Amino acid sequence: MGESEQSARSLNEALARARASARFTQDEVGLALGVNRAMVSYWESGTRIPNDRQISALARLYSIEPADLLEGRLAGPASADLAGLLLREGHGIGSDGVTGIREFVHLLDRFAELCRVTGEPSGRPTQSPFAHRAAYTNRDDARRKAQEVRAHLGLGAGPLGSVDSACEALGVTVYQAPLGPDLDSAPPGAFLRHPEAGLSILVNYDMSPGRRRFAIAHGCAHALFHSHETSHVLCGDSSQRERFADLFAGEFLMPSDGVRRFAEQLGLPPRISDPADIVHIQHYFDVSWPTVLVRLRQMNVITQDTYARFRTTVQPESLARALGYPARREPKIGGPAMSFLLRFPRSFLRMLRRAVVTDVMSPASAAAFTGLALPDIAQLISQPTGSPEEVSLLHAAEFREYEVTGVV
Repeated sequence: MGESEQSARSLNEALARARASARFTQDEVGLALGVNRAMVSYWESGTRIPNDRQISALARLYSIEPADLLEGRLAGPASADLAGLLLREGHGIGSDGVTGIREFVHLLDRFAELCRVTGEPSGRPTQSPFAHRAAYTNRDDARRKAQEVRAHLGLGAGPLGSVDSACEALGVTVYQAPLGPDLDSAPPGAFLRHPEAGLSILVNYDMSPGRRRFAIAHGCAHALFHSHETSHVLCGDSSQRERFADLFAGEFLMPSDGVRRFAEQLGLPPRISDPADIVHIQHYFDVSWPTVLVRLRQMNVITQDTYARFRTTVQPESLARALGYPARREPKIGGPAMSFLLRFPRSFLRMLRRAVVTDVMSPASAAAFTGLALPDIAQLISQPTGSPEEVSLLHAAEFREYEVTGVV
């Protein structure tokens, strides 16, 4: 057997093993690369040989280095193993979930590499500063832990504001990727303690905005209180650890002390049965209607019957307008229409932008490095300006109101 023939055989066997290890079908690989299933089969049987561009695309899809693929090695970078840890936790995860998890780990590897390229520290802790013992998992423990984290952030018991900003302050990386819309099979998210990027959360971008916000808080519980005992969690099962994370998320987003204090100040009853009372609480904490109902049910402030009735019979937007509240602008559910940049950690985008603006990376190399399109990179580094005529009339009026009254 000649050297070239041996090399081709080594490649086709490596392609088949890499695909199996990554849990992709030939149909899924073909769809990802824009070829039919038969062509993938030809590559793996040795009938055809993929070109350099296709080999690079296959290696990226399988989370290994092109050189390893060409030489028949499947060791690859740590990302393949880390993604495998999460995938082995899930049974029946669809192709969206597999792709999203691998994308998440690839992003964390890129984050670590970006820190090395720019010479900037990531500032991402690999260990939580909060103490936790496995036996302390009941409702009171979750409440106490949420209070500890809020105190650490100086939040008290009031509205949280941006949960993404809270994660930034805690050093927890948040990435959002489509994992599938059906939560009967798709996970709502995952936690991973990356050896370089630190404590990191993956959130299913196919969920509603309110549910994504809850999932971020849920993931924080794993990052802050379970990272001592495990390096990874695939969210969504019925374990005690998941129950604790749900209770923590509710307390973190809407602390029971804060809810009860606000209700008392407004003169609301301890057990609520009027939807108008719930709208007041919803807008004070700036959460979605489903989230406020779920949280009040968690706290036993509303009965199960009230929860079941209000989730289908109340029109919260109309009721809120009648009570004098402005309309809440919920972002759309994830999908291709949303900017890809919105899914990335803010700290990663800040570092990437600085790298391009200071010529550490070119826009093209930044796009290749991250998998972003060039228009996304252009949007990231742009500094939109406009003439006075183009400035919003509302903003212009507000600027003048500050200036004529001597505030600035």
